[in-house]
Amino acid sequence: MSELIKKLEWRYATKDFDTTKKVSDADLEEIIEAFRLTPSSFGLEPWKLVIVENPEIREKLQVNSWNQSQITKASHLLVFTRIKNLDNDYIDKFLLNNSKITWATKEQLSVYEGMMKWYFSSLDENGKILWASEQVFLALWNVMNLLAQKEIDSCAIWGFDSAKYDEILELDKHWIASVVVLPIWYRSSEDKYSSKPKVRFSKEEIVLKI
Repeated sequence: MSELIKKLEWRYATKDFDTTKKVSDADLEEIIEAFRLTPSSFGLEPWKLVIVENPEIREKLQVNSWNQSQITKASHLLVFTRIKNLDNDYIDKFLLNNSKITWATKEQLSVYEGMMKWYFSSLDENGKILWASEQVFLALWNVMNLLAQKEIDSCAIWGFDSAKYDEILELDKHWIASVVVLPIWYRSSEDKYSSKPKVRFSKEEIVLKI
């Protein structure tokens, strides 16, 4: 069995945490790198990661997260956000960065540019929101895989008021919007859920070979 599979078996949605332990700065930097290196459609990286450490802000967020204790008790609170301005200016910014790194000329990138601008011009606003949110979930799972490998606990949270989060964190100023929240911490040795078996459907029920 591979080490990753063992770690995925190890992880679970922890309910009781050790508040005396903090995720180290070195581990946090690795988490950021896992986020940054996540693949995305077109390579467009339509996301930003917001790391909330301020306790007063986290108390405000908890009220708008069904009062879930993870929001304030976690070592760090990660808010995965999507880019709101998926327009030609954003694509131009992306292509400029691409050119700086790869030395590709504007002419060499012209077909790529046309394909992206055509695709996004064909989407309405809801379509763009859905597309960007789907990419954010790729980043979420990439980070959660790394956390499992490092035996840092996490629990993705969708039960929150995204409009309130955006307001409290002033995300509009950065042209981003919250998608999913990920508190990270270390489990308590007394968490009764740690010994429960993992509940998943069998391979036969979820895999179809054709």
